[in-house]
Amino acid sequence: MKNTKKRDLAKTKPEEQKQRDAILLMISVGFLCGAVLGGLAEGKLSAEPYVLEFLQAQAREAVTPALWRELWVIFRWPAAVIALSFLPLVGLTMTALFFLRGFLLSYGIIAFAAGSGAQGMLWAGLLFGPTCILTIPVMFVLGTACLLKKTGSDKAAKAFPLRLLLCVPALALCVFLNNTVVPPVLHFFLQTLSVGT
Repeated sequence: MKNTKKRDLAKTKPEEQKQRDAILLMISVGFLCGAVLGGLAEGKLSAEPYVLEFLQAQAREAVTPALWRELWVIFRWPAAVIALSFLPLVGLTMTALFFLRGFLLSYGIIAFAAGSGAQGMLWAGLLFGPTCILTIPVMFVLGTACLLKKTGSDKAAKAFPLRLLLCVPALALCVFLNNTVVPPVLHFFLQTLSVGT
């Protein structure tokens, strides 16, 4: 009896691994396709005037964004992942969400890089760096966990609350960085640039 249970467990582990890999591949392809199209779209619909206006405002004074705005900016994508996991056709809607996230992120990064000359990558790194480094992995963790939970796996359902709790501190750290560290650092670099020219 114990041996048959062990054999069943051994069979389910590779199946769960295959499911997780397939889910991760699906949302990764959606995200990458969105990123490529976002980069191509920025070339056609340039946001350069808005980028330059934003950088000029930052050079004049270190504009600290409102806390509620930062909470919305950081938590909206993970919240959308969780909300979509309750809807039908979750595989399709989740992939579309990752596509949209990749599209908007790529568009924003390339707009900053193109709109501010040689220093563009530095500004894009300062503005999008903390958000990308922390929120994109959180979004992938939550997306994979939500889709695994939808497959009916008891193990995935039990692990989901813990994964959700582990993601919250990373998102809170991102809000903290965007609200306290990024504005003064960006202001300092822009001031140095304006003094140097």
